[in-house]
Amino acid sequence: MSVRSSSAKRWLKRLARRSLAQGSLLAGVGWSGRLTPGLRILTYHRVTEDPADPFAVSPGVFAQQMQKVSATAAAASLDEALEELGGGDDCRPRIVLTFDDGTRDFLTDVLPILSRLGIPATLYVSPGRVGAEGFLEWEELREISATGIGIGSHGLDHESLGTLDREGVWQQVSRSRGVLEDRLGRPVITLAYPYGTVRDFNELVKEQVRRAGYRAACTSVNGVNRAVTDPFELRRTKIEQGDGRIFQRILSGGLDGWAFIDRHLAVLQNRYV
Repeated sequence: MSVRSSSAKRWLKRLARRSLAQGSLLAGVGWSGRLTPGLRILTYHRVTEDPADPFAVSPGVFAQQMQKVSATAAAASLDEALEELGGGDDCRPRIVLTFDDGTRDFLTDVLPILSRLGIPATLYVSPGRVGAEGFLEWEELREISATGIGIGSHGLDHESLGTLDREGVWQQVSRSRGVLEDRLGRPVITLAYPYGTVRDFNELVKEQVRRAGYRAACTSVNGVNRAVTDPFELRRTKIEQGDGRIFQRILSGGLDGWAFIDRHLAVLQNRYV
């Protein structure tokens, strides 16, 4: 699994993200570091030292970011935050952590920090990848689940659901949920669309996810979630390498404007292969 983009492209994207985050302050977004009302879901992929991977956040930077999340006193589990939204409460700022793919660094470099700070999280896993090189084993996932970390589906084998027909989508979402529940002995009620761009989900996909018994599903479209947000099209803010300088601004909504790129220029987005 890798994303290998040119150093020039990585530099330009970091510059654009930093410019947006700082520019939003001039527009009055997150003034004085205040959190945006509503549910903000952060997405991580790998927490490891890998300068060539734009989605890899170093363990040291990740630890600093988690200290800032902890200091907000707004961290919540996804289940808790969705319960509040379902009750029509979108005024209280909430921060939820999600981790996609289920690579082994979650056990070695992420879980110890979350456990020490008491921060809940949800890990999205594709059963077809469990045990593959670099990915968690079933026994490790059971160990992680036993700590209280939520486990959700990332599709059966990480195929883009937006490219599949009705039956193909059904197999991906229903079988992945069934396998995870059988192997872990816990209910699986949320899903993260593999890749998560606007190319990777649509109304047919959402219909099948709902039919399979999920309560909600996460995209990779930036923004904050409110009571009116479609629970099968939850917004998430992806944390990338180089975001350390603007992390506090991200928590305050400084990258919400990136949703324009996500919705209209998704073809330019990096994605794991």
